[in-house]
Amino acid sequence: MTDSELSGGIDTVPDVVLAAVRGGAGMIQLRDKHANDADLVALVRECREVLRAGLGPRAAQIPLVVDDRLAVAEQTRCHLHVGQDDVPPSRAREILGDDLMIGVSTGTPDQVDEALADGSADVLGIGPIRATDTKTDAAAPLGLEGLSACLAPWTAARRTAAAPGRGLPRTVAIGGIDAALAGQVAATGVEGVCVVSRIAAATDPERAAAELLAAFEEGSRHG
Repeated sequence: MTDSELSGGIDTVPDVVLAAVRGGAGMIQLRDKHANDADLVALVRECREVLRAGLGPRAAQIPLVVDDRLAVAEQTRCHLHVGQDDVPPSRAREILGDDLMIGVSTGTPDQVDEALADGSADVLGIGPIRATDTKTDAAAPLGLEGLSACLAPWTAARRTAAAPGRGLPRTVAIGGIDAALAGQVAATGVEGVCVVSRIAAATDPERAAAELLAAFEEGSRHG
C-alpha cells in the first residue's frame, strides 16, 4: 500500500510502485487520504504507464487497487478496497461489476463472517496486527492470536468449500508488519501481507519488498 507523504510526495509514488513490484510485490494499493479524486485518477494512470514502461507485458499481471474511492475506481476501472465505514462491498460490486476486485478491511471474526456471507469480496484485509503510525485511527492490534481467530471462519469455509458469491476471498494481514513479523504472520496460514511504511518510506523500496517477500515465503514453508 502506498503513502504519498511517506514516499516524499505524490509525484514519487509511481517510481516507488515500480521498485516495489520489481522487489516482488504482487499487488499495489494506492492510498492517499489527502489527495482529491482528480489527483488519484491521475495517479492511477501514471502508475499504469510507469509499470508498462518498466515491466512491459508483465505490468498487466499487477493489479492496482485504489483505497476507499469508489468514484476513482469506477472512472479508471481500477480495483477497490473499502473499510468497515466505507461503501458496502455489495454496493461497490453493483457499480463496478464483476470484472474488478473488491477488498474489504476486517478486524474481528464477526467481520470476517459478515464479509464471507456477503460474498462480494475478493480480498480480506485483516488487521492491524501490530500498532502503526500510518493509520492513527486503527483498532487495537490483533497480534498473532487475534489474526488466527479472524482466520478461523475463513479456514472453516475453505474446508467445507462454503463460499457464496465470487468464491472464497484471499486473505492478507496488515498493520506494523516488518520482515521479522512477516514470517510469523505467514505461519498462521494467511495468504499475504499488506505493507505501507516498510516499503513506502524505505531508502531502497525494491530491496525492502524483496526482504519482506523472502521472510513471508520462509514462514509459509515452516508454518
